Amino acid sequence: MSANSVHIRPAVAADLNELFHLEQLCFDAESFNRRQLRYLAHRANGLFWILTDEGRIAAFIILLERKNTEGLRVYSLAVSPAFRGRSYAQQMIQQALVLAQERAKRFLYLEVSEHNGAAIQLYRKLGFMETGRRKAYYKDGSAALLMRLFID
Repeated sequence: MSANSVHIRPAVAADLNELFHLEQLCFDAESFNRRQLRYLAHRANGLFWILTDEGRIAAFIILLERKNTEGLRVYSLAVSPAFRGRSYAQQMIQQALVLAQERAKRFLYLEVSEHNGAAIQLYRKLGFMETGRRKAYYKDGSAALLMRLFID
């Protein structure tokens, strides 16, 4: 894989089918439907960015921004199983940090399933700190860890 084959850009309407497939592949029962993804990509107070590798969508991040708040929420982050192990999740978080800084935000925050050890490990490696817990947050009854990363 050459460095020139990887690009990060905002999602566009033409990406929707591929994004929907990736969403279902990564999140199964917790996945968004097509209508929800379209809304998040085009109408929500947020940012929807994708990472492509050789023209295929390998990862995406959805960020939500509330007016008059100091944080930018990482609402969803997914990496295709076919592209894992290439630091793409880390690159998407780096993109989120750039976007947060451009918007004068002080931190990123997110929820992650207590059972998603790989994601928790990555977030901790990137400097996220656990700030709380939401019991029975997900459909399977598992708790969500609340995590925050302050921006220097």
